Amino acid sequence: MSKVLIIKQENGKYKIPRLLRYRLWNRNLKFEYKGKLCDKEIKDNKEIRQISLLVEAFNIKNRKERLTFIYDKSCDLLDENFYGENLCKFKNNKCFVNRMHGCSVDGCCRSKDNKNACKFLVKHKCTNRNLACKLHVCSYMRKKGYTFKVNDIYMLKYLYNWKQKMFCYFNLFISREKFLKDIYTNSIILWALKFRKYGIVPDKNYKENIK
Repeated sequence: MSKVLIIKQENGKYKIPRLLRYRLWNRNLKFEYKGKLCDKEIKDNKEIRQISLLVEAFNIKNRKERLTFIYDKSCDLLDENFYGENLCKFKNNKCFVNRMHGCSVDGCCRSKDNKNACKFLVKHKCTNRNLACKLHVCSYMRKKGYTFKVNDIYMLKYLYNWKQKMFCYFNLFISREKFLKDIYTNSIILWALKFRKYGIVPDKNYKENIK
């Protein structure tokens, strides 16, 4: 019978067990919330939401299902920040940067001209769920104080390994299916060969953003 780990609050903050990823196979996880032990997503404040998603992901013992759950829920969290709060100030399918420069690529950060616009942009909307695209923000947003690191999302921080975190930061402009395949395969060699083939060079800030 699996033992139960409990995430408790200390001084008003949840203390997450160290090396949590290495306890996946012989433990179940719960967290304290309003005097009860919970193990499912709770949409209260951002901290509770993150803790609850971490616990729910941990308890998925099928590896592929767990990695997919983490990927999709991480996309949801980032979408809620950007679109739910309209951080990019969209108006008529243009973000504030597009309007400022008189250009339009539907808010995609890939290029300032339509010639190189992402193939997943269809009718003013992104038709793909790419976690790396969602983690990256333009220089204008960074100046406003908005940055998102891989480890800002508890599920990624505690349940993905360092290779999978690299994929999360660099796998830009590819389909969700191809992205998840890299996550499942977990091969940094195959991934590096693919990036070399397409001439993709890591940006100078990548080490800071996957910590």
